[in-house]
Amino acid sequence: MKITASHIAQWADTHARQAQDQLPRLIRRLCYDPEASREISFPAGDSTYRPGWDGVLSSKKGNAWMPAGASRWEMGCDKEPTTKANGDYRKRTQATSEEERSDCTFVFVTPRRWTKKSHWIAKQRAKGEWKDVRAHDADDLEQWLEQTPAVALQFTEELALTGPGVESLSRHWDAWSGQCKPPITFEAFLTDRASARDALAEKIQSITSQPDSSPFLAIRADSVEEAAAFAVAVAMASGSSRDRTLVVTEPEGWRYVEANPQLEIAIAARTETAKKPVSRAGLLIIVPHATGDSTMKPATGEGELVLERPDIYQFEQALIAMGVEESDAHRYALNTGRSWTVFRRQQAVNPAIRHPAWLDKSQSASLTLVCLLGAWLNDNSADRQVVERLANRPYEEIERNLRELAAFDDAPVLRIGKLWKAKSPLELLTLFGNRITRSQLDRFFSVAEDLLSTPDPQLELPDEERRMANIHGKAHPYSDFLFDSICDSLIKLAVRGPEQPRLDALNIEARVAGLVRELLHDADEERWLSLASFLSALAEAAPEEFLRAVEKSLSRPDAPVKRLILETRDSGLMGRCWHTDLLRALETLAWAPRHLARVALILARLSHVPMKGNWGNTPSSSLFGLFRSWLPQTAADLSARIQVLDLLITKEEEVAFGVLKGLLKDGRQVAHPSSRPKWREDDAGAGHSVTNAEMHGMIDAARERILRFSGGNAHRIAALLRTGLRHPQELPKILPLMTPFTETPATDEDREILRAALRERIRWHRNYDKSSAAELNKWLGPVEALYERLAPWDLVIRHRWLFDKSRLDLPRRDRDKGSEERNNTITRIRTSALTEIHQACGMAGIETLITACAEPHIVETTLAKTAWLNDIPWPEWIAEKGEGFAPSAPMTRCISGFLLAISQPASNDLLRKVIALGERHGWDADKFARFLVLVRVEPETWRLTEECGVEVHAAYWQRVQPTIFFHQKEPEFVLERLLEFKRPRTALSCCNSSLEQVSPRRLYAALQQFLQGEETDASQIDPYDLPEMLKRLEKSGEIEKNELIRLEFGLFPALGYGQESRAAALYEGIMSEPSLFTELIRLCYRPKHGGQEEPTETTQAAAERAYSILQACERLPGTRPDGSIDGEELTRFINATRKLCREADRLEVCDSTLGQILAHAPKDKDGVWPCAPVRDLLERPELEEMRRGFQIGTYNKRGITVRAHGKGGGQERALAAQYQA
Repeated sequence: MKITASHIAQWADTHARQAQDQLPRLIRRLCYDPEASREISFPAGDSTYRPGWDGVLSSKKGNAWMPAGASRWEMGCDKEPTTKANGDYRKRTQATSEEERSDCTFVFVTPRRWTKKSHWIAKQRAKGEWKDVRAHDADDLEQWLEQTPAVALQFTEELALTGPGVESLSRHWDAWSGQCKPPITFEAFLTDRASARDALAEKIQSITSQPDSSPFLAIRADSVEEAAAFAVAVAMASGSSRDRTLVVTEPEGWRYVEANPQLEIAIAARTETAKKPVSRAGLLIIVPHATGDSTMKPATGEGELVLERPDIYQFEQALIAMGVEESDAHRYALNTGRSWTVFRRQQAVNPAIRHPAWLDKSQSASLTLVCLLGAWLNDNSADRQVVERLANRPYEEIERNLRELAAFDDAPVLRIGKLWKAKSPLELLTLFGNRITRSQLDRFFSVAEDLLSTPDPQLELPDEERRMANIHGKAHPYSDFLFDSICDSLIKLAVRGPEQPRLDALNIEARVAGLVRELLHDADEERWLSLASFLSALAEAAPEEFLRAVEKSLSRPDAPVKRLILETRDSGLMGRCWHTDLLRALETLAWAPRHLARVALILARLSHVPMKGNWGNTPSSSLFGLFRSWLPQTAADLSARIQVLDLLITKEEEVAFGVLKGLLKDGRQVAHPSSRPKWREDDAGAGHSVTNAEMHGMIDAARERILRFSGGNAHRIAALLRTGLRHPQELPKILPLMTPFTETPATDEDREILRAALRERIRWHRNYDKSSAAELNKWLGPVEALYERLAPWDLVIRHRWLFDKSRLDLPRRDRDKGSEERNNTITRIRTSALTEIHQACGMAGIETLITACAEPHIVETTLAKTAWLNDIPWPEWIAEKGEGFAPSAPMTRCISGFLLAISQPASNDLLRKVIALGERHGWDADKFARFLVLVRVEPETWRLTEECGVEVHAAYWQRVQPTIFFHQKEPEFVLERLLEFKRPRTALSCCNSSLEQVSPRRLYAALQQFLQGEETDASQIDPYDLPEMLKRLEKSGEIEKNELIRLEFGLFPALGYGQESRAAALYEGIMSEPSLFTELIRLCYRPKHGGQEEPTETTQAAAERAYSILQACERLPGTRPDGSIDGEELTRFINATRKLCREADRLEVCDSTLGQILAHAPKDKDGVWPCAPVRDLLERPELEEMRRGFQIGTYNKRGITVRAHGKGGGQERALAAQYQA
C-alpha cells in the first residue's frame, strides 16, 4: 500500500509519543547516503530528550528536500506547527553564532499538514539570519518517500500498512536471523565470505553504472532462505543501494516493484517467487537457490554466485562473537557442519523450523546408511560394496535416492566431487536415529569390525618404504574417508545414541564398547599399529574399554602398545609419528576428571619409552599439559589436579619430579592445546584460562612438594636452582637442603653436582643482578661460602669442570673485563689447577683428569703453558700412554692437543723422539700412522712419513684427514697423494675451499674415482659442494664437453634436491642434442608396442637416473644466454626429437615429457606467459599430448605451498585468475 500524507498525519495524531520518538529515525533514513554524507546525526527513541539539535547533517549533494552543505534540523509533532517552529527558530538563532548561521541551512520538519508553511518559510528567509530556511510537512514527506521506496516500505511496515508480497530488508533480516537463539548477527553471517560478498556488492554497484541492463543473479547456499538472507545482508551494507532494495515474498509483490521504478534491486524470498518477475532496465533480480538443487536455474541464466560454508575456525570465531562459549562454539561448528542454515534450525525457537521437509520424503530411507557410515567415495569399489552390504540394496538405487535428497532445499547430504557425506552428521543422527533398526545396526557393527580388525597392509613393507605403500600396492582398498567416518559414527552412537529411545533400547552404548573391547583386548603390536590413526576415536567412543586395554597392554612383559612409540623413528618431512593418535586419545580422555588419574599414570609409564627423532608430541609433554598452572588441559579442578599429582609422586617419582620442575619454570612459556573430545562435552568451559589464585595455588603446591622430596638427592636439588626456585627469595628454602652435603658421608660427585648449580647462580648474580653491591653481598655471601664448603676432597673432581668446555663461565664478576683478560684469567686458573693436581698426585692425577673431563685436549693445551712443562719426559710419556693412539680415546685427543699447542720446532723435535722410541719398541706401520695423524698436517710431517718408510707413508695417507693448507701448492700435492691411495671423498672434501688452486684435470680425476665407488666408508660429500666443483670444471675449458656430460650424468643423484639445475653441461647437452634426449627417453620408458627385455640392476639404475634428470629439467631447447628462447632452434629440436622418438616407438612419452619441460618457459617482455615461441609450438594441432604434459608440468612446478592459518585458497584463486586472464 502506498503511504500518503494522511497516513503520516494520522500517525502523529493517534501515536503522538511514537511519532515524536521515531520521526528523527525516518528523516535519518531518508537523508542517509554513504557516498554524499559527511556528517549525519538524528538521535531517535530515548535519545530525542537529549539537549541539542534534533538533527545535524552535512552532505556533498542535496535534493528537493535535503539541502547541500551543512544543515541543522528541528522537528515537532505539535498540533500547531507554526508555534513550535517559531519557538525552535528563535531559540536556535540566538544560540548559534552568526558565522555558523551564514554557512548553514535551518530545516524544520512536522508530520502534520501545515497550511502556513510557505508563509513561514518566506518570513524567516526575509530576515537573512541563516544561509537558507526550509520546512517540510506531511505532504513533503509523502513525496520524499515516493522517491525512496525501500525506506517507504520499511516505514509502511512500522505503520502496519504493508501491502501484500513485499518486505523491507531490515524486516526480512530480523525475521530470518531472529528465529534462533542466540540470533545470528550480521557480522557473524558474513564471516569468511569476503569474496562472495565483494562479488555481490560489485554486481549491485554495476546497476548504477549500467542502468540499461536487466540482469538476473542466482545465489546458491545450503538453503534458499540462507541465500536470500545473504543477499539481504550484503544489500544492507551496500550504502545508497539499500534504500532502493526490497524483498519480494509473494508473486503479488512484483506489482509493487513495477509501480516503483526507483527500485534497483529486488530479492526473491524463495525460488518459485521469481518464476514470473518484473523485468525492466536497471533492475537486478536476485534469485535464491539451494546448493543441491540442479533443476532450478535463474530466469536468464546470466550469472550465479555459490555461497561456500565458512572455514571451521572462522565459524567458531563468529559464534564466539555472538556470545557463544568458546568450547560450545567448537562443538556447534562440528555439529552443524559449519552451516548457518543447520545452526539456525538446531537453535530455532520455533519448533516448526526444527523439522526439515526432507525428513518426510520417501527417499529418506537411504539416510540410514549416511547416518551410520557418514562418508564414502563414489568411485571406490570397496566403499561401494560396504554401502551395499549395510543398506542391503543395490548401490545404484541408493545413489539415486541420495541425488534426489541432495536436490532438496537445505539438503541433509552433500556430494563433493566423488565424495558423498552428511552435511551435519550429528544432527542427522538426532533427526533420524529412531528410524535405525536392529538389523541395520548389526550390519553396521559387522562392517566396522571387519574394517578395523584388518591388518594395515603397509606394515608388510620395510619402514623406509611405507611412505610409498600405494605404489607398492600395500594400502587399504577402502578410502580414508570411510575409515574416519565409521570411527566418527562410533563416537556419535555412543555419546548421542542413548538419547534416542530406540537406540537406547538396543543398548547402543554397550555395543560400541563391546566393539572397542573386541578390537583392543589383548591386542598385539600389529593391531596397535594398524589402528594407530583411529585410537582417539575409539577412546572417545568407549573410554573405559580403551583405558583398560592400554593399562593391560602396558602390564604385559612385551607391552605391545609401546610399539607405537618404538616404531616412530624419522622426524623429517616424510617421517610418521605412529604414537600421535595414542597421545590424542589420552589427552581427549583427560578432560573428564574421572579419567585424569588413569591417563596421568599411563602417560607417565609411556614417558619411560625411549623415542627416536625430535618429535614435539611426547608422552611427557602431554602429561605436563594436564597440570600446567596457567592452562591446564583438563576440566578437573585445582584440588583434583593436586591429588593426581600426589598420586604421580607416589607411583612415578622421577616423572613427577619433571612435572614439578616444569610447573616452577619461570619466564615466557608456550603451550599447545591438547586434543579435545569431538562429540563428548567433558571439556565444556575448560582449558582456556584460570584465575591468578588458581595458577598460584598450583605453583605453591608444586613448590611445597618438590622441596619435600628433593632432600638428600643432589641431582634434584641442583635442578631446583635451575627452575623457578632460583630467585634470591627462594634460596633460603634450598640452601638448608645442601648443607648436609658439606659433611663427610656425602660423595664428592654429589658435592660437585651442587657446586655446578651454585656456580651458575653466583656467576649470573655477580654479572647481571641489578641489586646494589651491599644488598648482593648480603645474601650472596652465604651462597659463596657454601660453594667453598662443598668443594670435593678429590682434586680431580674439584677441578674437572675447568676442562669440560672451552668457554668457561667463572663464578665471579668478569663482565666488565676484555676477552683477552678473561682468557688470561681462565688460563691462569687452569694452570694452577693442573699444578695443584700434579703436586699432589703426579702425572697419575693428570692422567685421571684426562679420562674424566669432557675436553681432554684442553688439559694438554694447558700443560704446554705450565712452569713444570720441561720436568716431564714427554717422549716416554706419549709413547707409554698413547697405547694404540685410538682416534676417539681421551688420551689420544690430549696428546694431539699438546702437540698442536707447543711450538712447531718443539713439536718436530718431540715427534722425532717419539718415532725413535716407537722404532725401538717395534711399532708397526699402522701405529706409526695413527700417531703421525695427530700432529700438524704440513710438509714437515709428510717428509717425516717418507723417512719412516713406504709402509708408514702409505698407512699415513690412508688415515690422515687434511683440512687446512698453508702453502699455495699444498692442495694439489694433498689431492695427488689421496687419489694415489684411492681416497677421492677425502680429497674432494679437503680441497672444496681452495678449488682455484687445484688443476681441473686433478679435480676431474677425483670425481671420476668418486663415481667408481672408491672410499665408500668415508663421509658423504656435501651436495652443495659438488655443483661448485662442476662449475670449476666447466669454466676451465680443459674438460671436453662429452666428458663433462658423462660426469654430470653419473654425479646427478649426488647433487641433492634443488641442485639438479647446476648440472649445466648435462642439461645444455640433452636440450641441444635430440639423440641424447632420445637416449634418455629410451632408458626410462618401454616402447608402446612390442616387448622389452627385463632390466638388469645396472640398466634399472641408469633408467632411474635418466628419469630423475628429465623430471628435474627446467632448461628449454633454444635457450639463449640471456634466458630468452630462440623459436627456430626450439622448433628444430622438437621436430628432430619427435622424429627419433617416433622411430623408437616412444612418441607419446616424448611429447608428454617435453610438455612438462616447456612448463618452465619464461615470460615475454610484456609479461605474457608462456613466451611466444612456446605458445606457437603448443598451438600445433598434433601436439595434444604435449599440451597435456605442459598442464601436468604447470601443476607440478608449483611444489610445496605455505600459507597462514585461516587464509584458505587465496593463492589458488590468484593462480586461477592469472590463467583465466
